[in-house]
Amino acid sequence: MSERTFLRRFRHQIGTTPSEYLLRARLERSCRLLAECDLPVDKIARRSGMGNGSQLAKLFRKRFKVSPTEFRRRARTGSA
Repeated sequence: MSERTFLRRFRHQIGTTPSEYLLRARLERSCRLLAECDLPVDKIARRSGMGNGSQLAKLFRKRFKVSPTEFRRRARTGSA
């Protein structure tokens, strides 16, 4: 199967591109780890496949309009 055919079929079946699907999965894992454990943001970023804390923070601000630390605080106080 060609790469183009794979991308077209993936998008048709899943409803999004493979890169967007992977990014969402990584962000979901990051959110879960931020809410459930006390690991530093940098370690959570590496465990989620985001590279480093700076990259995770940049994506968090873009997607959720808050920093990972603020997301953690809100998730733990129930205002997320």
